[in-house]
Formats: sequence, structure tokens, C-alpha cells
Amino acid sequence: MFSFLKGKRMYSILNSKCPRCHEGDFHVSKHAYQLKDFGENHENCSVCGLKYEKEPGFFYGAMYVSYALTVAFSVAIGVAIFVLFPASSYKVYLTSILIGLVVLFPLSYRLSRIIWMNFFYHYQGDALPKPQKEE
Repeated sequence: MFSFLKGKRMYSILNSKCPRCHEGDFHVSKHAYQLKDFGENHENCSVCGLKYEKEPGFFYGAMYVSYALTVAFSVAIGVAIFVLFPASSYKVYLTSILIGLVVLFPLSYRLSRIIWMNFFYHYQGDALPKPQKEE
């Protein structure tokens, strides 16, 4: 999916792949709404061996990204309510935004972690292991 973005940070973010090799999976589950393990990620990349958590507490910084995503989702929901139902009261706005944020939480959590990772690592096409030649 989105193979035309290979080598760009957006490829890693949209496909939830390793930011260095764009091959290994970052999250354990493929979908954000598999609630059993939606927040678990692998410790290392299965392809290039990159350790995802650079240091203890590395992903605390992802809270800032999560905050920005939450604000963006809230504004988008508010604008959608304004456009679709212009005569709505503030209670409709508050209720819609709160329900929307609860529904979008698993997606926001996963996106914030992978976006945070992409701030610190960049694509290296040579990070992939070279195939062994058989003689």
C-alpha cells in the first residue's frame, strides 16, 4: 500500500513500518482496532534489527504528537458538524467531539508513536541485509 512513497517518511507512517528499512512491521497487530493488542509494538525490526525504543521512556515524547493529533481531530469534527448541521448547539459539538475522540483513540495512539519514531530515524535503503550468494 502506498508503494509510490517508498523512501519517504509518509510510507513508514501510513503503513506502520520500520522508519529505517520500510520493511519490518512496527506494531504487533495489523489494525488499530484489534483492541486486544492495539498498543503493542515490536522491540526490534524483524528485517534490519533497529531497536525501536532508543532509551527508557523514549515514547513519552509521543504524547506531544498525540496532543497535536487530538487537536486536529477535534477541529475536523467541529468543522464537519458546523458544515453539516449549522444550527447545532454547543452540546452537539461537545458530544460529537468527545465520542469522536474516544472512537479515534486507538488510531491516534498508534499514529503518534510511529510519527515520533520518524522524527529520529530516516530511511536508509542500505539498511537491508544483503542476500548471501551461493557458490
